[in-house]
Amino acid sequence: MHTVEIPDANIKKYIPEHLGECNDVQYINMCNLLFKELTKQISFEELKTHGIYYLMDMIPSEKVIEKTELLKFGNLAQLEDLIESFFETGEEENQRVIKQYYINNPIYKIKVVKNYYGPSNEFNNVKYGEYVDAITHFEDFHATRETQYLYLLFATFYREKKIISRSPEKYTKDVRIKYNPERTDQLAKKFKVLDIGIIYGFYLLFASFKKYLSTAKIYVEGKEIDLSILFDNSSTVESNIPGIGMKSTMFTIAESGIFGPLEKVRETPFWEIIVRIYDIRKRDLDFKTQQKSKEK
Repeated sequence: MHTVEIPDANIKKYIPEHLGECNDVQYINMCNLLFKELTKQISFEELKTHGIYYLMDMIPSEKVIEKTELLKFGNLAQLEDLIESFFETGEEENQRVIKQYYINNPIYKIKVVKNYYGPSNEFNNVKYGEYVDAITHFEDFHATRETQYLYLLFATFYREKKIISRSPEKYTKDVRIKYNPERTDQLAKKFKVLDIGIIYGFYLLFASFKKYLSTAKIYVEGKEIDLSILFDNSSTVESNIPGIGMKSTMFTIAESGIFGPLEKVRETPFWEIIVRIYDIRKRDLDFKTQQKSKEK
């Protein structure tokens, strides 16, 4: 957290350094600005000024931001530059990318007439088929920048609550009804009334989770496993024919019969499949290592 303090005025404010430190309201507001900057509706300088207002819990005018209001907190340029900490340098020179190192869902519940619930923290309540379908919408938006795919991504995960007498703890069990891909289009249309900060904010959460997954170290039965081996293609033969990623993996697992037919694989918890894929990948790498040692 950044600290903005003016002792003479008895003013002290704490400002998030990145999206992962934002509360739910700050997160939605910042994601709204990030989407507008992405789609050229506002400049980066405007994003910084609006962002400071939101993060300091101030309400800017709908027509114009009165920058003089911010001057009581000190140097305006220095305040606006605090927003720079939300970004880091990308692979290309002078490329600005959003810092994404969070996997907790700040938008767990939304309301459109009734409540809809999304993934729990770390996507613990997600089924494999749900995730695979979401990847398609995610990649489609990344490739086209068409907002329809943002709504489809959101609609893949957000559903009504199960009808039960007592609600289970929201971060350990799934309170949502069963995923039905045939409802996705219908829900996507319904969610178009939501603030784009919510919709784009979930896209950024999903992107952050994907990034985490490629380097994650998790514990299974007391043992640490490194999931990065699932995304290391250095030992594989490249092909000119494009693959279909996790969807291909889903078909392969279904063919193996480990979790049953395709529909059963789709309904298997996401993390259960990931651990199984890790086990298969590790055995493959161990076998190759043994073969190399025999050749020496």
